[in-house]
Amino acid sequence: MSRVGRRPLSRAWRQMGEDMWLQAVAVSTLTVALAIMGAYLTLCLNLDTAASRLLTGPTLLVVLSPTAGAERGRELALEMSKLPGVASTRYVGKEEALVRFKRQLGPQASLLDDLEVNPLPDGVELVLMPGVTARPELSAHIKEQVGVSEVVSGRPWLKRLERALAAGGDLAVALGILLFLGVVLVASNTVRLAVHVRRRELELMALVGASPSYMRLPYLVEAVLQGLMAAILASLLLWGLFNLLAAPAALPLGLRLVELLAFPPFLPLALAGLAVLAGVLGGFLGVGRSLRPREMV
Repeated sequence: MSRVGRRPLSRAWRQMGEDMWLQAVAVSTLTVALAIMGAYLTLCLNLDTAASRLLTGPTLLVVLSPTAGAERGRELALEMSKLPGVASTRYVGKEEALVRFKRQLGPQASLLDDLEVNPLPDGVELVLMPGVTARPELSAHIKEQVGVSEVVSGRPWLKRLERALAAGGDLAVALGILLFLGVVLVASNTVRLAVHVRRRELELMALVGASPSYMRLPYLVEAVLQGLMAAILASLLLWGLFNLLAAPAALPLGLRLVELLAFPPFLPLALAGLAVLAGVLGGFLGVGRSLRPREMV
């Protein structure tokens, strides 16, 4: 690092060391703001992943009659995989279906322990190709096959879910921008507070002819350093909270709380990037009017 580059950094470190209470206020405020931003990003990401899994799940569930048997189920899965528009098929036995059901119930899975007979039927899961709709003719054709008891389509509510996600995506982006602007304003206000506290020192520097960039640059560096510290603390805070709150509780639509509160590995880097950007923008906003030499002298 050049000597020119070290000066603002060393001055920023010196300023931060002189006002520890101010740093505590600034970093703690930014930590809370970034933690809210990180929690929002985490929920959006995990919800999007869960919704994608739902949307790419089985389009049709072919319920087999009790007398069909596993061999007939596998034959049907092979036959239906050759139908136009079908991406894949999979035979699901009643034992596997019961295991899945217990997993979805989570802590309430013990309610099924007293069952003497597995009430779930054998079935075949059928996934259509992207853009292909489950036409009534397809369901009617499958239902005519030997061994098929019923054909259940999940596409109508999946379509509604897809439309809701598309509308919610725009809203999520708008809310994300608002949250980021809030972080920028917090960074800007902390810089303004620092300028106010050191105003007498800055007035003296202006009187001896210090340039605006000489006075402003350490505040920008200080805002970035505060943002990085806050990003580290916010990441640790979120990691602890998610581990504390996450439980294997089952939610509607097959969602699980532990999946929604999973800590994304890239979140610390994302928060650090946002903190640096917010620190630079907030620093410019914070020192824009506060460090004008003519106004100070």
